[in-house]
Amino acid sequence: MPVGSLRCVVINVTDLSRAESFWSEVTGLRVIGSNYTDRFSYLGHTDSRTHEMILQLVREPKGEEANRCHIDITVDAIDRAIKQVVAIGGLVKKEPSIYPRPGSFPGRRPVIDWAVMMDPFGNEFCLVSELSDEEKSAVEAATAATTDQAWRAAAGRTRPRG
Repeated sequence: MPVGSLRCVVINVTDLSRAESFWSEVTGLRVIGSNYTDRFSYLGHTDSRTHEMILQLVREPKGEEANRCHIDITVDAIDRAIKQVVAIGGLVKKEPSIYPRPGSFPGRRPVIDWAVMMDPFGNEFCLVSELSDEEKSAVEAATAATTDQAWRAAAGRTRPRG
């Protein structure tokens, strides 16, 4: 029996209006009213017990250290999602790669294409896309590949550089 169930995700931000716009576009969740407009903003359902996301206004911006927790966002295409996130004010922290990288965990197949992003406030989140069985096999067959770009190209996730 679990201790509890996930209530919502709370993200610290320094500008509620900008955060509402950014996170609503990233997640597709709608911005809903808050009785604490100077401290919080809610995204998701109107029932206060089932908000998917709460944006909490803080005075100090995030420091250089990495987040101790983050959100994973499932997307269809990593490269397209990165462009969308950057267009609305996000940043790329870690370029896209295949996980696990071939050979990094013997006996483990690659399963995802992913990238680490940051919202306009420095909060990190991941864009994640599952690899199909065909893509997994193509990555494994690319024995000459040694870079994230080459593995992603083998999977058909991006064009090879050159």
